[in-house]
Amino acid sequence: MKPFKYKDQGTMATIGRNKAVVDLKHFKFSGFFAWLTWMFVHLMLLVEFRNRLIVFVNWAWRYVKYDRGSRLIIREYERKQESEAVKEKV
Repeated sequence: MKPFKYKDQGTMATIGRNKAVVDLKHFKFSGFFAWLTWMFVHLMLLVEFRNRLIVFVNWAWRYVKYDRGSRLIIREYERKQESEAVKEKV
């Protein structure tokens, strides 16, 4: 076995609608072009053409409809005072 050698490919991140940052070995850029680059790289890393097409259509639909989607984890919340009152009754 060959010893593992890490090769840094760079860093990419979206930071909003039409905005991203790209930090590669010889290039650093941000903005709309970085956002397009991020989308292209992530689409190309998907395994099959069908998957790429489905993800692209979903992204395009959400972009046109300005659909942000739900990104919240929702759970029941019980106030501390209420839980203490219930414990006192028991």
